[in-house]
Amino acid sequence: MDTDRRADRVPHIPQVHDDEIRDPALAAVIEEAATTKAPPPSWYRTLGHNAPVAVAFAQYWELLHRGGQVEHRIKELCRLQIAQLIDCEFCARQASPAAGITGEEKASCAVPDWEHPDPRTAAALHYSRTLVLGEGDDEVYEELHRHFTDAEIVEIAAFAMLTMGGNRMAKSWRLDASAPSGEPEAAEQHA
Repeated sequence: MDTDRRADRVPHIPQVHDDEIRDPALAAVIEEAATTKAPPPSWYRTLGHNAPVAVAFAQYWELLHRGGQVEHRIKELCRLQIAQLIDCEFCARQASPAAGITGEEKASCAVPDWEHPDPRTAAALHYSRTLVLGEGDDEVYEELHRHFTDAEIVEIAAFAMLTMGGNRMAKSWRLDASAPSGEPEAAEQHA
């Protein structure tokens, strides 16, 4: 666990400021992130040092997180669980409003003995936990195959791996969820 959680820690990669954004596609991604919230504009402002990467990431994220065959709500719970397991404070604080996750679910999804009451969701959470902790066995796959097709399992795995890598990157970079100094987040700009 990260023992140095001071609010004054300087990010290793700062966010780009509005006056530095030249790519209209990046500006659109940041504006959209103010609505979708997960990931927030600050994520894309940091990735914005390489606009084509930020835009491509947003497209892949949209496909895996809110698109695809598996319900967005299930994938959002998996994302929250992964953030808690990796101890990424930046990622654990975010929540997709479209997923309708309750406070109890958000707080509980990484507790080792917590079982989601929906068997399909529970299977996805067990699998995500397995992928993060490297504890996979045949029982996990037997449970998955009772609730998901092979295509859906591939989708959950791809989303979990993207999420896990993003969490580790955000934690390493010391991402700050707030806007760059002196600039309101896009959600505040539209309020």
